[in-house]
Amino acid sequence: MSLIEEMEELGADINDALTRFMGNNALYEKMLKKFPKVVADSPVQKYLESGDIEEATSNAHALKGVTGNLSLTPLYNNYTEIVNLCREENVEKATELLNETLKLQQMFLERISKYL
Repeated sequence: MSLIEEMEELGADINDALTRFMGNNALYEKMLKKFPKVVADSPVQKYLESGDIEEATSNAHALKGVTGNLSLTPLYNNYTEIVNLCREENVEKATELLNETLKLQQMFLERISKYL
């Protein structure tokens, strides 16, 4: 199974992604391999826990953008909602959804790490 097939298995919209990447599988895979660094550089949980909603919102928004560009649809949908919840200052629901999202995100990261 290829990296792209593994992403699709987790719910990524590969047709959308490859359209965005002009059918260039190698470029798409290259960008997928950068995703772990983006995740590491944009923590959301620690800022939610510390009460820094502005930074949590900013990082969630960054992850929303990256997951959208990579068509990692389940993550994109969750980060979109997390951003909205943060903007509403609904920390409890944002934290609850983030915890679910982190489990799913870990599955994506584990699959990607096999190809690094």
